[in-house]
Amino acid sequence: MTPSHPIRRALAVAAGAAIAVVGAIALAVPSVAATPTAFTGGGGNDSQLAIDGRAECLRATGEWRITWTLTNKRNRDATITDKTSNPDTTVTVVGGSTALKGSVIPKKSGRDDGELTAVQTVPGSADKVKLTVKVSWPKEHGKSETSTQDETVTFRGGPCTAPPSCVDASKASYEHTFAGPAGTASVKLKGDLPLCQGGSQSFSLVSYYAPAAVALWPQYAYDTATATIDRDHPSVELSVDVPGCFTQVDLVWGGESVIIDPLVAGGARYNDLKLGSGGAPGNRSSGPAGWYNGGNLTCAIPAATLVSACDGSVNVHLTNGADAHYAAPFTVTAEGGFSESASVNPGESKDIVVPAAKAGSITVKMDGKTIKTGSWQRPEDCPLPTVAVEATCDTFAVSVTNPAGNLPVEATIVYNGETKRVTVAPGTSEKATFTAGADTDATVTFTDYDLPPVTAVYTKPASCNGSPSPSPSESSPTPPSPSVSPSSTPPTESTPTPSPSTGGGLPVTGTQIGLFGGVGAVLVGAGILLVLGARRRRLTDAA
Repeated sequence: MTPSHPIRRALAVAAGAAIAVVGAIALAVPSVAATPTAFTGGGGNDSQLAIDGRAECLRATGEWRITWTLTNKRNRDATITDKTSNPDTTVTVVGGSTALKGSVIPKKSGRDDGELTAVQTVPGSADKVKLTVKVSWPKEHGKSETSTQDETVTFRGGPCTAPPSCVDASKASYEHTFAGPAGTASVKLKGDLPLCQGGSQSFSLVSYYAPAAVALWPQYAYDTATATIDRDHPSVELSVDVPGCFTQVDLVWGGESVIIDPLVAGGARYNDLKLGSGGAPGNRSSGPAGWYNGGNLTCAIPAATLVSACDGSVNVHLTNGADAHYAAPFTVTAEGGFSESASVNPGESKDIVVPAAKAGSITVKMDGKTIKTGSWQRPEDCPLPTVAVEATCDTFAVSVTNPAGNLPVEATIVYNGETKRVTVAPGTSEKATFTAGADTDATVTFTDYDLPPVTAVYTKPASCNGSPSPSPSESSPTPPSPSVSPSSTPPTESTPTPSPSTGGGLPVTGTQIGLFGGVGAVLVGAGILLVLGARRRRLTDAA
C-alpha cells in the first residue's frame, strides 16, 4: 500500500492547484451587466463568504434596485459587523426593514449554504454600485474569525429614467398655422405632455408697412401680438391688423423683446427666428413658412384736388398725409395724351397744371388706383364778356369784349334776319356790323355760357332824315349766375352786375351820333348869343 501514497499525494497537489487556478480566475472576473432591467455582479466571495448582486431599472421612479444575496458557507452563523456602499444608500434586509449592518447570515444547513437577501436603491443616473461587508463568526475552539468581502455591479445601457411627465421648454417641439394676408396664426405644443412647471415659450406675430410687395426696406411695424405657451396653456392664437397697402407679416420665435422696428437696410433680421425656417429655433415648429410679403398699394395717404381756372386750365393739387410712411407716386392723365407724374413725400404737396386744351377729362392715380377724376368747370368768379353798340343812320355795329384771363368767347349775333358769329380772344374785342334796318333789337348769344340771350337796341340817330328818334331802350333779361359743376371743390363765383342798370343784362354801350349832333347845335347857338350880349354891354359902357 505504501507505493500508492506518492500517487495520492500527487493527485491531491494537482487538485489543489486546479482549485487555486479556478479561484484566481473567479476573483479576476469583473461584474457583468446584462440588460437595462437586470444586471448581475461578478459574485465576489471567498471559501467562507460570497456576495452576489443583481439590478433592475425601476421605470416608474427612474431608480436602480439592487438585490444582494450574501452566502455563508460555514456551519456557524455569520454576523454582519460593518457595511459600506457607493452610492451610499440604505441596504435593507428583505422581509422587513432591518438594516443590513447587524443582521445575521444563517449558517449552513446540511448541504445548503446559509443565505441572506437585502435590497438597495440608487439613483438612475448611477453607472455602478459597490457593496462591502465585514462579517464575523463566533469563536470555535476559543478563536473567532472575520471576513471582509465586496461586490461591484456595473450598469450598462445608459441611465435608468422614468417616463417623462412633462416636456422641458428648451427641448419642446411645436406646430403652427399661418395666414399672412389675413394676419392670423396659431402655435401649439406637439405631443400629449405639457411643458414642465415653470417652463414657457413666447411667440409673436408682426405686420409691417412696406415700400413694395417684396422684401425691401425700410419697413415700419403696423401691429403686433404676443402670446405664451406654458404648462397650463398648450396652444396660442395670434391676430394682427394688416395695412391695406404693401406689407410684410412675420411669425417669430420669442416675445416683444425680439420684435424689430423698424426693419432697415443692413439692419437686424429675424432669420431663423421665423417659424418654419430651416435652422433653430424656427425649425422646432412644423408648418408653413411663417412670413408673407404682399399688397398692391403704396403706404401713403394720398389726396388730390382739381381747381379750375378761368382760362380753361386745371390745377391738380396733390398731397400726401403727414402720417404716411412713404412718398406717394401720383400720375395725372388727361385728354390728348397728357400724362405727368409726381412723387410727394409725407406731409408735402405738389401741383400739376393741365392746359385748357386737354382739361376735358382728368384722372389722378396712385399705384394704378384712381384717386380723383374730373374736368374743367367754369369758376363762378370769372368776369363775364360785355356788349357795346354803335349806331349810325346806315349801320348798326355790335361789339363783344372778352376780359383778360378768360377762355376765348364765341358769340352769335342776330339782327334784322342776319346772323354773324365772332370768336373773341381773352383781353380783346370783336365787332359785327350790320346794315341798319327796320328792326331795333339785336340778340347776342354766348355759346359757352349758361346765359339767356342779350338784347342790343339799335337807335337811329335823331339827325337821320331830319326827324327825332325815340330814346334808346334795352329789354335784355337779367343773366343768371352760370351753372358750374366742379370736379372737386370749386372756388366761389360772383356774377358782375351788368350795366346799364335799367336793362339788367350784359353791359350794352354805343355812340348815338344824331343825338350828339342836335345837342351840339343847341350849345353852339347858345354860345353865340352869349358872345353878342357881352359885346353889346361893353359898347354901352364905353358910350
